[in-house]
Amino acid sequence: MKPSIAVTLTAIVIAGGVLYITSLNRVPPYFIHDEAQGALQAHAIATTGFDLSGRLLPLYFTEPEFPPGRDPAMIYVTAAALKVLPFTEAGVRMPTALVAVLDLVLIFFAAQALFKSPLAGALAAMMLMLAPVHFIRGRLLLSPLYSIPFVLAWLWALARFEEQPTPRRFVHACVWLGLGMYSYLAAVVMMPLYLLMTLAVAARSLRWRGIALAVITMMVCLLPMAAWYLTHPERNAQIVSAYQLSTGGIGAAIGRYTHLYWGFFDPSYLFMSGDASMVNSTRTAGLFPFAFALLLPIGLVALIRSRNVVDRVIVAGFLASPVVSVISGAIEMNRVMFAIPFAVLVATGGVLALWGWRATLGRAVASLLVISVAIQFAAFHRSYMSDQYRLSSSTWFSGNVREAIRELIAQSGDSQIYLSQEIEWVDRFWRFYAIEQGRLELMERTHYSREVPIDAPAHAKMLCPATSAYCAQAVSAGTWKTIANVASLDGSHRYVIIERTAGNDKAD
Repeated sequence: MKPSIAVTLTAIVIAGGVLYITSLNRVPPYFIHDEAQGALQAHAIATTGFDLSGRLLPLYFTEPEFPPGRDPAMIYVTAAALKVLPFTEAGVRMPTALVAVLDLVLIFFAAQALFKSPLAGALAAMMLMLAPVHFIRGRLLLSPLYSIPFVLAWLWALARFEEQPTPRRFVHACVWLGLGMYSYLAAVVMMPLYLLMTLAVAARSLRWRGIALAVITMMVCLLPMAAWYLTHPERNAQIVSAYQLSTGGIGAAIGRYTHLYWGFFDPSYLFMSGDASMVNSTRTAGLFPFAFALLLPIGLVALIRSRNVVDRVIVAGFLASPVVSVISGAIEMNRVMFAIPFAVLVATGGVLALWGWRATLGRAVASLLVISVAIQFAAFHRSYMSDQYRLSSSTWFSGNVREAIRELIAQSGDSQIYLSQEIEWVDRFWRFYAIEQGRLELMERTHYSREVPIDAPAHAKMLCPATSAYCAQAVSAGTWKTIANVASLDGSHRYVIIERTAGNDKAD
């Protein structure tokens, strides 16, 4: 590796690390239940080798709430990291942030190979690092982001194959697609689609023997998945149920799918406001920088005109990004994550195309657009890290159940613990923070109830929403008393801890 490239990569990693890892314990403001469950599965694997259902090193982590199961990449990467990282919100989010930083390195090499320029690699890494959607999802313990490194590694291998078409390089490309199948549920649709694109590239320069070797290699990568499906045939039906299509006639379906497909390319969604959920957006920026509104069409035209067949794969990959969302019937953030690497590479192609237009004017426009990406991200970053975003997004992140549970743990003593099932996913949060506080033994005397138990022993503690009529009635009746109130950042999602009063035991 040339010294200049090593220096560039070092700068990219440091800048990415500072951006993506800083203040993970503060922003996002709270945990969401999917993060808590993923962390619990990873902790179980890291400490015992068994998942929460008692299965030894499973391939998929099935749960009652999501029968198809969580994908293994995120769980096992997080489990490995927990061997050295603390079990805290920031600790379990750290591996995802590091994967996001890895994306920056991979896109550098992919863009350098595609555009034959280290400058293009640095440009692509910078634009990916400053893409709001990648930044936000890079700070959450959610599996969709884990598909991106495999896509980028595949594109890098494919670009190297186009440069020198050997069976080994083609096999490398297929291996990344095979491994990517374990990254996220939607990858079972997208990775085979990318394989078809890969075969189209190889058909131009590689004999069928080499292609057959690569396909066989990919099939070997999928043997664990095939074995799981054979031993768990119900997963097919579970996936169909999870991605159930709407009913209706063919004409209505075509219209619906067309509307969904073009809905993804809505400029407001892509470049201005982003996702409706405050988990995925600050509502002050789109998925991508506003400069992409110009760079994407310019880049698409430039790549389509290119003689390099891999450039056209980039175009096809970008246009195919909403496929899973269309199939599932909704444009959802998790299912459009595949657009991220392709959009950044297309935008990079747009910058390079502008740079070659009429010298001074083209270079001035290209420079201004790149600078605008940094300026817009700076404003977005200030908004994201601000108290205002933490306040406005707090209800999207389950409210302040964290501090309520920590307070309950602090006051638990040796009493029985009751948790109101009116609090969504309270079992996940309770177990997470009990582990975080080193109090896992509390699980042995924890009970879940939708009503205040009439047979609870004296000094038992119960966590309720402050709006719970059942808890309020128990306090009014004098059989329980309030010992703590906990409010969220915005004052909503307030929680109350009540205690069974002395003299009101099972003999009452």
